[in-house]
Amino acid sequence: MQLSSTLIVDETPLPQLMTGPEKHLFQLMTGFFASKLLVVAVELDLFSWLSPTPRQFEEIRVHYGLAPRPCQILLDALVSIGLLAYQDQRYENTATAESLLVRGQVDFQGPHIQLLDHLYSACADLKSALLENRPVTQDYSYFFQPTGGEVTGYSHLMHSSSLIPAMVLPQYWDFSDSQTVLDLGGGYGRLCLSLVTQYPTLHTILFDLPSVCEKATRLLAQQPVPITERIEVRPGDFFRDPLPDTADTIVMMRVAHDWPHAQVAALFHKAYAALPHGGRLLIYETFKDSESRPGEAAFISLLLLLISPGGECRTFVEMATLLQEVGFSRIERIPTVYCYSLVVAEKD
Repeated sequence: MQLSSTLIVDETPLPQLMTGPEKHLFQLMTGFFASKLLVVAVELDLFSWLSPTPRQFEEIRVHYGLAPRPCQILLDALVSIGLLAYQDQRYENTATAESLLVRGQVDFQGPHIQLLDHLYSACADLKSALLENRPVTQDYSYFFQPTGGEVTGYSHLMHSSSLIPAMVLPQYWDFSDSQTVLDLGGGYGRLCLSLVTQYPTLHTILFDLPSVCEKATRLLAQQPVPITERIEVRPGDFFRDPLPDTADTIVMMRVAHDWPHAQVAALFHKAYAALPHGGRLLIYETFKDSESRPGEAAFISLLLLLISPGGECRTFVEMATLLQEVGFSRIERIPTVYCYSLVVAEKD
């Protein structure tokens, strides 16, 4: 009997041998592979390169100088986690990769990926962080030696990952009634730039540590003077120094969840004292949905456990209680983009 020279390939999926719970557990066990794979693919800028034109295997292999085996493993894994699709002998971005992983797109998530990857090594000590209730890295010296430590590395990561939330905040809160906005812990000025660009009469104050403000001043000097003349850079430590009292609106973007309750309450007291009657405090960060359903905020809290002595994501109820105890009223929560929400509180 002679075998046919034509190979018939049946691509019908095989019956699922894993149960649903087994597959879920397998995905959890291998989740760190997927995380690191995503980081490497973004560092290679693979998704940006594939965006205009799907590519054949050999084109990809030659372009990146890969041997056949690792190239095939890379592409298979990216197909498996839903970031690439393979059809007609070509690899192309899925809708997720095209919208979120192509450099230059408005929603490009590369800076967030870089920020979280910075904690990859620290995760090896997660058990110690849990059992000993302490940070396992002091790379983020902002929390440990704010007056003399090197904080610009952390500030750079925060600056890079703040583009999207800073740009879209005015879509969820109208600053046209504000005259002066104080950005507390404003980093290199991303939010201030966004606000003065969109509101031509608005004045802003960037308040952060001296070493951060020094870098912010250099970066802002590269912008047009008519814009930057409405950004006042005020160096200081928001726990130790008085806050500027000339703002009618104070913004804390990704600040409150860095600190324990007592220090957050202290910041709220200082903000309340600095605001005029009718002034508003805006808290812009990730919140737990509820105690029973914490949502994505649970992972941000894990991040904070690794780097911060007392940071955690809170529910809206917890945040509102802190604000009410200080004296704020008319407190509301406004969902925004990605995993961020805006909590607004007013001083009577």
